[in-house]
Amino acid sequence: MITTVFLDVDNTLLDFHLCALDSIKRGFDTWGMNYTDEVFSVFNEINDSLWHKIEKCEMTRDELFHTRWSLIFERLGIEREGYEFEKMFVSNLAESAIPVEGANDLVRYLASKYDLYVTSNAIHRQQIVRLTAAGMYDYIKEIFTSEVLGFAKPTKEFFDECFRRIPDVKKENVIIIGDSLTADIKGGVDYGIKTCWFNFKGEKYDERPEGDYIVDRLCEIKDIL
Repeated sequence: MITTVFLDVDNTLLDFHLCALDSIKRGFDTWGMNYTDEVFSVFNEINDSLWHKIEKCEMTRDELFHTRWSLIFERLGIEREGYEFEKMFVSNLAESAIPVEGANDLVRYLASKYDLYVTSNAIHRQQIVRLTAAGMYDYIKEIFTSEVLGFAKPTKEFFDECFRRIPDVKKENVIIIGDSLTADIKGGVDYGIKTCWFNFKGEKYDERPEGDYIVDRLCEIKDIL
């Protein structure tokens, strides 16, 4: 019987794409730079590749923050200081909390039946601020981040630390919900807990991804839990 739900944040509860886009446009405006659609396309490509390295333990978050916008500016041919823009981008992102459609309703529903915990590789304080702004924080019992736990999702050590901090919960009582097939779903499968992949991007697939459940909209989770 499920008693505990692990929830990812970005592109699960909060729309990271919209939040990042808003943060980038504000940053470009502050620096007096011309924003084009290519900027966001390059950001997504490089950002995704760097976070995948973090999930594989090939890079730390600090390394990502020191290189992400330098790589983006280099690709775009922009001669500006990437790390200085990174700091502004992260600051803007902490103020951006655009929920995914149905997220607030889902969190209220799940909190009425289960204990809810956030699992995230993002900055701990940032996630608290954003979830508070989105009206979700009060429904969450605790936020587990790689920054605090010392290990990145999807490692076994990350989940070990989560379970160590939750008294008397067993693997068979837990399900993880998230948009990442690597960090959330493979991580959950490898650890031995149930999984629900939120297909946030509406990806097409020939073979069904591993895991227990797949949903295209958050409201469908009510039919599972």
